[in-house]
Amino acid sequence: MYLLGLNPGGSGECKLGNFMADTLVRTSNAFLDEEWEKPKKKSTSKQGNNKYAKGSAPLQKRIQGLLEGLGQSVADVCASNLIFTTSKSSSHEDYNFGFAGTFWPFHQAVIEIVKPKVIITFGNGKLHSPFGFLKSMYCDESNLNTFETIPAGHGERQCYGFKANINGRSTAIIGLPHLSYYTPNKESVLKWMKEFSGI
Repeated sequence: MYLLGLNPGGSGECKLGNFMADTLVRTSNAFLDEEWEKPKKKSTSKQGNNKYAKGSAPLQKRIQGLLEGLGQSVADVCASNLIFTTSKSSSHEDYNFGFAGTFWPFHQAVIEIVKPKVIITFGNGKLHSPFGFLKSMYCDESNLNTFETIPAGHGERQCYGFKANINGRSTAIIGLPHLSYYTPNKESVLKWMKEFSGI
């Protein structure tokens, strides 16, 4: 399994060389071991703590719940962001979706090592999302018959999936609404994900 988000939140600069060097020696898990910052409106007083406890930010908890609901160990799932540069949101001036193509060779190398049965993206908009990027790269007339859509159980939102040949292997690609607001632990969604991907 390969879990793919859009890009890291926050501010600052991340150079590809630094990211790759850090990745090779990293032993912590972002979803279990890191203390993520609270949004300013949720921070406590000036004297208080402006970070969530390790692994307890809402997005961290949703990812933990998703992976556990799929019978996966959070610590063992390979995860990354499509784009490595940080921005406060995808509408922020520091955000550049053009980097997706620049960073994709790194992901291809990781996929060759991990050999995932499924790539799960959080963010499935038609444009400027991990799923949209993968769909534009790997979904065409040859595999359009594998494309599936199911209700996400969150308003009008949908979950999408298709199967593609990546690095010579059949891989299921599943796009969920972004987990910053969507909780995917719905029985029908988890059941579909397991059946569609074969995990």
